Amino acid sequence: MNCKNCNTALNSHINFCPECGAKIIRNRLTIKHITSEFSAQFLNIDNRFLKTFIHLFTKPEAVISGYIDGTRKKYISVIQYLAISLTLLGLQLFILNKFYPDFFNAAFNDSQSYLAMYPEEKRADIEEYMTNYYTFINEYQSLIYVIGIPLTAFVTRLTFIKEKLYNFTEHIVINTYITSQYIIFSFFTYLLFAALNLNISILVTTSLLLYVFYYGFVFYKTHTLSIVTIVLRFMLSLAIICTIFLLIFIVGAIVGIMYFKFFK
Repeated sequence: MNCKNCNTALNSHINFCPECGAKIIRNRLTIKHITSEFSAQFLNIDNRFLKTFIHLFTKPEAVISGYIDGTRKKYISVIQYLAISLTLLGLQLFILNKFYPDFFNAAFNDSQSYLAMYPEEKRADIEEYMTNYYTFINEYQSLIYVIGIPLTAFVTRLTFIKEKLYNFTEHIVINTYITSQYIIFSFFTYLLFAALNLNISILVTTSLLLYVFYYGFVFYKTHTLSIVTIVLRFMLSLAIICTIFLLIFIVGAIVGIMYFKFFK
């Protein structure tokens, strides 16, 4: 028989292909087989997903720098980890919209307090604009995360360009792992807050602070720089990001003003 993955001729007594390392499958698929595969990948105490998730918190340099340097078997690869995180994000949004529809409405209701700042005749239009904004964020959250990865990679590449330790592609790997870790962590925290009926505004604020701290922690662990230098570089990256988002906000505000002025 030949290997179904690389077509190498195989000895009938071996269980793994000596050429590509793939497991030799001799029997047809069954529910038991699929269940055991899932358990081996995600549920056992030594699985790569759990190890990757824990080590990205405790020693992110082992996961990220290891992957960049060529260690690809010990942890889940960056593309697989992103795919898992986006799958969990989709599941999270489905559960929240299906079983906790008022969870996101709380954030929307909090933002409505700003309507008092505008003339009464404009409030209906602004409320409609805000509704469309939250709907867009809800529906295209996965796309927003994916688009944000090369943007943040560009910023961190500029911030740490003096060290020449990682190129732009490697910064994409770093930022992809960070983003994926945040999404997976948020999967559990958002569902927990929804189940306990806790305030989403507190969750969003806390998550943002933790995200900022984790970003700094990862770059501290992956770069051989002092804590003071990392803090200063991180503040520089925040300044660059804020500048970019300020420009985006200005453009968005101009588009919004033109929309209300000429199309309403």
